[in-house]
Amino acid sequence: MSASKYSQYYHRLGVGIQTSFPLGGISGKLDLTKQHSAQAIVGIFGPLSTYSGRYLYNFSEDGKNFRIKPYLYGQVGLWSYDFQSFDQNFQLIEDTENSLGFGAGAGIEWHYKPLSDKLRFNIELGFGKVDLIYYEWKTTTFGGGIHYYFEL
Repeated sequence: MSASKYSQYYHRLGVGIQTSFPLGGISGKLDLTKQHSAQAIVGIFGPLSTYSGRYLYNFSEDGKNFRIKPYLYGQVGLWSYDFQSFDQNFQLIEDTENSLGFGAGAGIEWHYKPLSDKLRFNIELGFGKVDLIYYEWKTTTFGGGIHYYFEL
């Protein structure tokens, strides 16, 4: 891709919080083009912790002052669960289990243009699957987030 064609795309970085009940964490979104975004989430709120990445396919933004942008996402991440168990001598021990997890879903990002073009909210519905020994998670998820965007 030539430099002039590449400069037609805008790059924005959004930092904020993203949740997918019952989990949530710190998030960074990078808009690579108007249609393609990448998101990293460090999940620190909830019974599990996660380091995950997402690919987002963005549809066209629509609306006059109240702007909405639908999107689809695919997610993969490393999920970790801290638990207590007993060893063979029946002593209580702390342990951690890690597993690879997957998810997919759809959402809507919105903002109110007269208030701010940089502060954006989102809600989403998805499906997630993580297989841990003591905590198996296959569920429909409902989540939301808030991000503040910087032009790059």
